Amino acid sequence: MRNRDVAEMLERAGRILSLRGENRYRIRAYQKAARAVVSLDEGIDVVVKEKRLQQLEGVGSALAEKIQEIVETGTLSMLERIETVSLPPTKMNRTILLASALTFSTELLPQLVALPGVTQVQVVGEARRRRETVTGLEFALAVSDMAEAKESLGAHKHLHSCRWEDNKCFTVHSFGIEITFHLVVEECFVQTLWQTTGSVTHVQKMAMIIKEKTGQQIMKVPGQSNALQLLSEEELYALANLPLIAPELREDGGEIEAAQAGQLPLLVDAADYKGDLHIHTDWSDGAASMKKMVEAAVELGYEYVAITDHSRSLKIAKGLSLERLSQQQAFIKSLQDKYNIRIFSGIEVDILDDGSIDAPNEVLANLDVVIASVHSAFRQSRAKMTTRICRAMQNPYVQILGHATGRLLGKREPYEVDMAEVLRVAAMTGTSLEINSSPDRLDINDSVARRAKDAGIAVAINTDAHSQLELANMLLGLAMARRGWLEKKDVLNTSSAQDILAILQKKRRKH
Repeated sequence: MRNRDVAEMLERAGRILSLRGENRYRIRAYQKAARAVVSLDEGIDVVVKEKRLQQLEGVGSALAEKIQEIVETGTLSMLERIETVSLPPTKMNRTILLASALTFSTELLPQLVALPGVTQVQVVGEARRRRETVTGLEFALAVSDMAEAKESLGAHKHLHSCRWEDNKCFTVHSFGIEITFHLVVEECFVQTLWQTTGSVTHVQKMAMIIKEKTGQQIMKVPGQSNALQLLSEEELYALANLPLIAPELREDGGEIEAAQAGQLPLLVDAADYKGDLHIHTDWSDGAASMKKMVEAAVELGYEYVAITDHSRSLKIAKGLSLERLSQQQAFIKSLQDKYNIRIFSGIEVDILDDGSIDAPNEVLANLDVVIASVHSAFRQSRAKMTTRICRAMQNPYVQILGHATGRLLGKREPYEVDMAEVLRVAAMTGTSLEINSSPDRLDINDSVARRAKDAGIAVAINTDAHSQLELANMLLGLAMARRGWLEKKDVLNTSSAQDILAILQKKRRKH
């Protein structure tokens, strides 16, 4: 069994435990084990055979047994148990991270499509709009036989306490996730898809516009004989003489008015993304070697990747001394000709308590990418934290402000900071802001990203990846960027390898 397959199963176990509200240290143990396995330079089957599993970082006897079970059987009995046992109502999650919601939806969709009587399924609601956290999941189901579809849903082994209101089902998955299913006949699927995706006010506004222009009552209950029969959501928006509005924008945040004025943004897309400017390796607190991280970036088709390990003051993350940083730069140069990708040398440098930077300017001047981030003293006053961050951005070598509010979704509130002042100074100094794509960060959020766009501040979508698997989190950051109305021109990472370095160096040349 491949290392990546074992790691993905461990990651999945961690996600399920998270969805079920289990102890976060247990969840982290699975995530850490996944990182250790995927980063191995040898086959996991060899490590199992030679009984060296407990030599892997973060792998104790209990996890070693589970890894051995996966390698030898291709399954994990613990997963099978928790997937079929319903949680009591007191343990059901009320808030779910977007990453978990999307992963769960991806795994559930094939099961739903395979149900008798069901012909088409789409995730809708908050998850389709890519909100950073969701309160539950919703799916629109097109059915060829309503009675058969209802019966098959009710018989699904992972769905419990099904409650029906006409053709709408409220249920709870074994993982503790509350789910709503909207069942409609096939010809009403598009209308239902639209109606269950947008926010209430977006849908109501659109319905009023369509009624004024066509006389059609689009909000009538899907499934009735007078419901509209549409082939696509583009057709629905065309009824209002509007172009398609992307699901991420359907929040009644001015998107309808922008569409009416012909000013909808052409949202940044995954195909526009050229490379990751913030990743960690085992030189600091990453789980994988630099070679493995670079190879993973090559596999993703990137033009470039930046190695940005931690600076010296962050000892808990094995921050690099200036000597080690110099050695790393030399190692990057030795790797460059071996891979068809541009490897930038960089650093995630700490913003110290007083706003100074945890490396001298003469060292920063020799690096391609400098990200400055707050990693300590989160409880400073609003005024002090604001001054601290703004002073850091005034350093001519700091190109990107990392995870600007310091939040961890569901774990740590953002620190107190005057974001309007941060945006003003970022614009004044030519400092970019990062959308950190880590599932529990998504920092900056969509609203701040939109304000940055309006202020003319470039945004970098970075993963802050500590293992190869985490490079895929770019899609989460991309979702925040799209929700923030960002276009290709607003995002640093859409620049080519040929252009990106000149763009990054612009600030220091200016000063």
